[in-house]
Amino acid sequence: MLNKNGILILFCFIILATCSAPALAQESQLPEAPIYIDNQPFETRYIMRDGHLLVPALFLKHTGVKISWNKQYRSVVFKHKDIQFALPVGRDYADVYGHATGTWRRQSLSTKTIEFNGEAFVPLIDVVRKLGMDVAYQRERGHTFITTNIPVAPSAIYRGDPAVKQVALTFDDGPDSYYTPRILDILNQKNVPATFFVMGQQIEEFPAMMKRIVREGHGIANHTWSHPNIPTVMTSTLVDEIQSTQKEMMKTVGRMPDLFRPPYGALTKSDHIVLDEMGMRTIMWSVDTIDWSGQSAEEILHIVRRDISPGGIILQHNFQSDARLLDGTVEALPRMIDELQAQGYEFVTVQTLLEK
Repeated sequence: MLNKNGILILFCFIILATCSAPALAQESQLPEAPIYIDNQPFETRYIMRDGHLLVPALFLKHTGVKISWNKQYRSVVFKHKDIQFALPVGRDYADVYGHATGTWRRQSLSTKTIEFNGEAFVPLIDVVRKLGMDVAYQRERGHTFITTNIPVAPSAIYRGDPAVKQVALTFDDGPDSYYTPRILDILNQKNVPATFFVMGQQIEEFPAMMKRIVREGHGIANHTWSHPNIPTVMTSTLVDEIQSTQKEMMKTVGRMPDLFRPPYGALTKSDHIVLDEMGMRTIMWSVDTIDWSGQSAEEILHIVRRDISPGGIILQHNFQSDARLLDGTVEALPRMIDELQAQGYEFVTVQTLLEK
């Protein structure tokens, strides 16, 4: 087992060997290097300070811990089960909370927590050790490995039962006043249900459209309040994004679904754990139409024909777009429904798809 100094030296060696650019906090662009967490590589920017490796605090979400920001004390707060400690920016110590005594005690760090371009960077080895994790350098592989000792949360759901010829249409980012009514008209004409992954701020702006979605028998699910890239936000922000949207749905249509889809499909291990603790099921997709990019109807249909299979979940969008990026979505939808029904597919909501 390497001692603390040995690990620090090896960390410096692997990082500096990986990137030739000088790692100074004054640089506008920081170098990057991979660190393996539970045998999975994650690229991270880093800073070397006084011989110690600092990484963005939010990088540690990949280990499964909860990370929040204490505005009053300008501190990054790490939490996992009974372990809780805060690292104030500009200080070379951590304040560790003792659950048995209900008090905080101060412990020194190898170097200061610093802020760079508005982002907190923390001493990696200090934090990992305080969280009860193992860290080692494998010379033969030339990489640093962190073993978190934190179980993986339930996996995201990408499809339904492949033995049942059902398919779920899903629409993200609404409701809106232009595309949503057109999509609903088509679904109504075809007598086909869909599932709308809605944003809280859109429900607030278009409550009547939200009510129409539910009134016409479609499923609803949570897609955050403001569409953040979840790996880049604090745990407390994630919780607020979900809870505020749940409350807005309850206020508007009297429902609080347990289905959630992350913007961009992006989550860390920590986010998965938090979602599970909140009782949310994470829904991804098996067919990505890429319609948000302005795909034509033919391009969308080509993707669906190529990728569809029983139990499939089709990703589409219904956001407001002055550039009319989703015209192809509306044009393709009736043909998509007709073609899949001709192949024997039954259209269901995601909720129904998961019951099988």
